[in-house]
Amino acid sequence: MSQPLPSKIQPKRLTSETKKAIAFSAVEGQTITDIAKQNHVSRNTVYAQKSKAYQAINNAFEDAKQTEVLFTVPITKSLIEQMVICLTLINKSSYRDSLQFFTDIFDYSMSIGNIFNILDRTEETGTQINNSYDLSLLKVSAADEIFHQNQPVLAVVDISSRFCAKLTKEDSRDTDSWGVALLDMIEQDYQPKVNINDQAPGLIKAFEDQLPETVLHYVHFHLLKASKELVRHLKNSKESSITAAIKLIYKEEKQRIKGKLTISLSEAITAASADMHQAESLYEQVNTLCSWLQYDVLQHAGFSPDVRADLYDFIIAELSLLKSDNKKLDSYIRSLVFQKTRLLAASQALNYRFETIALENHVSLEDVWQICYTTRFDINAHRYHLDSQMLADVLGDECYDKVEDEVLLAMAETPRCSSMIENFNSRLRPFLDDRKQVTQKKLSLCQFILNHRPFQRSHHLHLVGKTPAEAFTNKPHPHWLEMLGYQQFQQAA
Repeated sequence: MSQPLPSKIQPKRLTSETKKAIAFSAVEGQTITDIAKQNHVSRNTVYAQKSKAYQAINNAFEDAKQTEVLFTVPITKSLIEQMVICLTLINKSSYRDSLQFFTDIFDYSMSIGNIFNILDRTEETGTQINNSYDLSLLKVSAADEIFHQNQPVLAVVDISSRFCAKLTKEDSRDTDSWGVALLDMIEQDYQPKVNINDQAPGLIKAFEDQLPETVLHYVHFHLLKASKELVRHLKNSKESSITAAIKLIYKEEKQRIKGKLTISLSEAITAASADMHQAESLYEQVNTLCSWLQYDVLQHAGFSPDVRADLYDFIIAELSLLKSDNKKLDSYIRSLVFQKTRLLAASQALNYRFETIALENHVSLEDVWQICYTTRFDINAHRYHLDSQMLADVLGDECYDKVEDEVLLAMAETPRCSSMIENFNSRLRPFLDDRKQVTQKKLSLCQFILNHRPFQRSHHLHLVGKTPAEAFTNKPHPHWLEMLGYQQFQQAA
């Protein structure tokens, strides 16, 4: 007669030695089932002891306990004020969020009025610092408007350093508003050689009135965007005309099978076929002309200004000859005519730089532009090596390399878009809560922190780890908290 199987032992009846033995066996890699059978316990009991063992191991090898004191911070009134400012400017916290923070972390009570007074004093100091900069250092700027609660915020930024020279909230973006903003900047010696804008009428008129010697460049982005939208619209029209013609052809086939073919349907197919061929021809021609405009007229690596101007006029003439009642195309042609001078201003600026390069290196201006054209090809492409070698044979290898480096530098330092102002707008936007009012003082504080907080990352190595103010003035400045009159906390050595 066989012996009955022993019943499983309850976990609470296990001795400490048995629990440790189960845990050791589980950690050593023995199967859970075998351990359970050997000790007459359930699998859940084995899992529980295994979990306790791993937890004990982790606790034994922790670097530091959570309760260990890393360093001591003296909580003073000055530190509380610094924390209020940092919570507002770094974390974008509201007044009530700041109150909750001090209550939860420090068991310290503050009032909304106290926080307001701290920030109000800080805003006044930030405004004074903003107005203390010499803007004569700003040579190439970008101007734009960003909207908050349907009211414009006018901004002017230095292209190379991203330094914000002006940030003001206005009721409108007309000539008077921009004129007043420019006059305030002129008092700080703002006299840029070039300003890039997005064709805002009020902005343009204000610059023409207050800074007539400043050359205005139109950003290429908006025209290129309009070009792509026009081409996409014509492509959709072409596809629609093809679809309409195919549907009529299918309908004709059905009527032919039934022996009910009508003359009116044949005429409709003929008309649809003509519309299809016209739409296809219009799309192909406009697509080609827009590609020439983008890559041969507006792109830096290309022809001399005279050739670009002739090609620009040719593109307008060819677009005007196209027989079409398309309103988008007509509007596009009008915008090309109106914007010609300022769209081509970037190539004129390059031409001035290339004239200097030609004189300094004793080469012709045509050769410099030819080198500029060659840079459009990839350095590993056969065309690049073929063209560059032909020029190097004429100028000499050393001279060619030197001129090419200077040409590339000139192209990099001649912007043709306002991406830097858009970059600034993206950094400013988190401070502008659409649910809350933003005063001019608050904007001045935003301008201050954006100018004096270092870039953590950037595609431009000369900006990494620097603040816009340091990049703009080429001079270091204290930490922004110290600039506001506070002593920055530092751990003891």
